[in-house]
Amino acid sequence: MFAGRPVRTGRVVLVGGVLLILAATAVGVTAAVRAGDPARSPLHRAVDAYLDTVGAGGAAPPGACAGTADPAAELRRHGARFGHRIISSTEGGGEATVNIDLRPGDGPAVAHSLDLHRTGETWQVCSASPGHVEIDPFD
Repeated sequence: MFAGRPVRTGRVVLVGGVLLILAATAVGVTAAVRAGDPARSPLHRAVDAYLDTVGAGGAAPPGACAGTADPAAELRRHGARFGHRIISSTEGGGEATVNIDLRPGDGPAVAHSLDLHRTGETWQVCSASPGHVEIDPFD
């Protein structure tokens, strides 16, 4: 187009397009890791620690939820030892609900929901109930 000077817009567009695709992929992978890695959440780390202890037969840590039934007793109705998997959770204003599946021995998974309360930076399990509660993923 310009006399005496070759036009190289094709390379610039190609390189720019590749860089844009790489940047979008990196952002997408980072977002997926954050969304899909519950271990990054203090709430999920607290639930894992609580259930690892209780599920291994250990004593449940003392809670700050006065007047509630012992959540460990409810969870152990299905067996003294169990594994677990976090299914979903919601939190707000220092309160949270976490849906879990207990894995007692070789038996089928048993659905439960845990209610938690946060004091400062510490999440404490207040109650455990059979079944899952409906959690809107867009909250």
